[in-house]
Amino acid sequence: MSDTPFVINIDGMESFQANVLELSAQLPVVVDFWAEWCEPCKILVPILTKLANDYQGEFILAKVNCDEQQDLAAQAGVRNLPTVMIFKDGKVVDNFTGAKPENEIKEIIDKYVNADPVTDAINSAFELFKRGEEEQALEALKSLNAAYPENFKVHFAIAELYLESEKYDLCQDLINALPANIQVENEVKSIKSRLEVAIAADGAPEIAELEQQLSEQPDNLELRFQLANVQIAKQDFENALENLLKILQKDQNFNDNAARASMLKVFEILGGQGDLVRRYRSKLFSLLN
Repeated sequence: MSDTPFVINIDGMESFQANVLELSAQLPVVVDFWAEWCEPCKILVPILTKLANDYQGEFILAKVNCDEQQDLAAQAGVRNLPTVMIFKDGKVVDNFTGAKPENEIKEIIDKYVNADPVTDAINSAFELFKRGEEEQALEALKSLNAAYPENFKVHFAIAELYLESEKYDLCQDLINALPANIQVENEVKSIKSRLEVAIAADGAPEIAELEQQLSEQPDNLELRFQLANVQIAKQDFENALENLLKILQKDQNFNDNAARASMLKVFEILGGQGDLVRRYRSKLFSLLN
């Protein structure tokens, strides 16, 4: 049994027929072929489960334990674990193997779910932004906000656009105006953390210049911290975490625990999950204990 209505454990061919082949005529079914011994499966399962809950029934996640359902896995042609297949109308319409980041999996799933008009409009606005049409993107989001004033996805999208276009004061004002119960949402926490880092890195030299300076002064922790902040602002999270860890290896109390606080901000920005978070959370724990 599953502790969520959006995740189903497949326990045989009849279950597969009903909960995958037949159900996929109504909505997409994402089938995860996994096994207990498979390390990448342990990374992928929580990501898929989170997405299933986030989408609130726009797709169903069906899990197949390949150790228990070997015949079923063989009939499905599974050769590597984890393997994920997306079914619609009883047929496989997409698939991938191995663990992938949440954003990549979301892009795949989004091709098959029935996205709501707000999500479609937000995506269209950000396409405008990517093409350099910043003002048009902002106007589109403001019009969307007028039509759906209670949909906080739109507020988040406007805050994201302000952040990406380095309008930090406007981003901060919008976040501050959100109701208290919305400010504790993970998406808002992520934007807040990114905003803090972006403000800290504002006006700093480019990464290449900082790296050159650091190569000449490898023990300069202030310089390394500045580089890490710029890397976070540029979403180069792995190198940022590595630099922050090096600071802590030299001085665990650096700048009133600023390096540790920055690592925790990165974990928050990344949603507190994923291989990168797990690896560096483990390294941080080992270093501090």
